[in-house]
Amino acid sequence: MRHLLITSMVVFAFGFIYQAKLPREVQPAVSELIFSHMRHVVDEELECADCHADVESSVSGVDNLLPDMAVCSDCHDVEDEDECATCHSDTDDPQIATRIEDYSQKFSHEVHLTADLDCANCHAGIAQKESVEPYLLPTMVACLDCHEQQSVSNQCLVCHTTNEDLRPASHGPAFLHDHADLAESDQSDVTLGLSCQSCHDTSYCEDCHDGDNVDRFTHPLNFVTTHALDAQSQERTCATCHTAPTFCEDCHRDNLLLPQNHRPGWVNALDGGRHAIDAMVDIETCISCHESNAEQICQPCHN
Repeated sequence: MRHLLITSMVVFAFGFIYQAKLPREVQPAVSELIFSHMRHVVDEELECADCHADVESSVSGVDNLLPDMAVCSDCHDVEDEDECATCHSDTDDPQIATRIEDYSQKFSHEVHLTADLDCANCHAGIAQKESVEPYLLPTMVACLDCHEQQSVSNQCLVCHTTNEDLRPASHGPAFLHDHADLAESDQSDVTLGLSCQSCHDTSYCEDCHDGDNVDRFTHPLNFVTTHALDAQSQERTCATCHTAPTFCEDCHRDNLLLPQNHRPGWVNALDGGRHAIDAMVDIETCISCHESNAEQICQPCHN
C-alpha cells in the first residue's frame, strides 16, 4: 500500500510539473463571461473593429484590445442590473475578460491589416466561436507558414525580443541526452506543432555534430564497414546531414573504393563485359559517380 501511495504521488508530481511547463496556448482557460462571437459577427453582422476599436492602430501584441463595458453599452443597457446575467455567469462576482499580456511584444496589427490581411486569417474560426476563452491566437507554426508564403522574413527577432526565452517545453535539463529521440519522434503535443527545422537550420546540427562527435552514437565503431546497407535503405536519412551531392563520391574516390559489382573482368575488350549490360539497364547509377569524370573514364573506349 505504501509503495502504491508513493508511486501515485510521483506520478501526480510529474504530471503537475509537465503541465506547468506547457506553453500558454495549450493551457485550458475558463471564463465566467458569456459571449458569443457567432451571435455578434454572424447574426448581428458586426465588424471586428466595432468592438475592437483600437486594433487598426495597434503596434504591439500586449496592447489591450478587448472591449470594455463602455463599448458594450453602445448596444446594451449595462446599467440594468437585471440584465447582468446576459454576460456574467457569476453576477455576485462579475469579472472582466483576461488580458493577453504574454503574446509577442513586437506583433503589429497595424502592419498586418495594412497588408490586406483579414482578422480571420490569423484568428481562424473566430466567427463561429461561442465562448470567450481560450482565445484563438495564431500559433508560431501558422505565422511561419504565412511568412514563408508571403516571402516575409522568418528570422526570430522579427517577432521576438532578445530577452525572450523561446525554448519549448521539450528542452528540459535532459534535452542534450534525449534530443535525438525527440528529433526523430512526434513531439507536437509539447512543441505546439513546431519541428526542429522551425528554429534550427541544418548547419546548427552540423556545427555540433562535427567530425568525431557522432562516433559511437549516430555512427557506431564499425559504421564504415556497414554503412552501405544504411545508405541503400535510408538514403533520405543520410542526406539530412550529408547534403553535398559529392559527399559519397569524394570519400570513395579518396579511399580508392569501388562498388561491389566492379570486380575483375568488369570491363573487357571483346564485348565490354558486365559493365555494358549494367549501363544499358541502369545508366543513372553509372552517372551518379561518373558524371564529372566521364571524359576520362568512358571516352578512351567509346570514342
